[in-house]
Amino acid sequence: MITKILREAAQSGLTRHFARHPRLYRISPNLFTFLAVVPALPACWAITQQRYLWAILFILLSGLIDLVDGCLARAQQRTGRFGSYWDAMIDRYVDCILYTGFLLDGFVLEAFLATVGTVLTSYAKPRTAMTVEIYRQDWPTIGERTERFILLLAGLLIAAIRPNIGGVSTISAMLWLTALMTHIGAIQRIVYTRRLVREQEEMGDKE
Repeated sequence: MITKILREAAQSGLTRHFARHPRLYRISPNLFTFLAVVPALPACWAITQQRYLWAILFILLSGLIDLVDGCLARAQQRTGRFGSYWDAMIDRYVDCILYTGFLLDGFVLEAFLATVGTVLTSYAKPRTAMTVEIYRQDWPTIGERTERFILLLAGLLIAAIRPNIGGVSTISAMLWLTALMTHIGAIQRIVYTRRLVREQEEMGDKE
């Protein structure tokens, strides 16, 4: 909730800034969205080299682009369904690129499970929309992208200081926590979808 409030406050200020200076920001919002992939690539490399502070820097840059692109689209009045779809697809590419770094660094099983959980959690909501009518309500589940990013950055920062805690790899622990959180989130969304389907079926029967 706190991260959502802070994100919305920052996006509101950025949108007003872009709207006041349209000549300075003529880049296409969709092209700007794609730029989030660019810093994700050196972040992946930094992870494989265990240069975690550099990885944090590039991940934050990618996250900043992801924060700003929607503001730019609203300021230019170029929001649309494809833009939302494109943003979600680029987010998944960035996620997979980052976790590939851990896989290449030898954290094969935990990186694989974290990636699968991330993809399933992200896929669950749009797949629900193909099954039952839903709105833009917040879902009562864990494993949202902001939560994953906070856990990822915290794990990298701690690993840069303490690679091992109590004989356990900090990176491995972070990835296992990510896998656990995202798979629980996916299961929560399945249960929530089942409830939505039943509610709409019951409403249909009453009509």
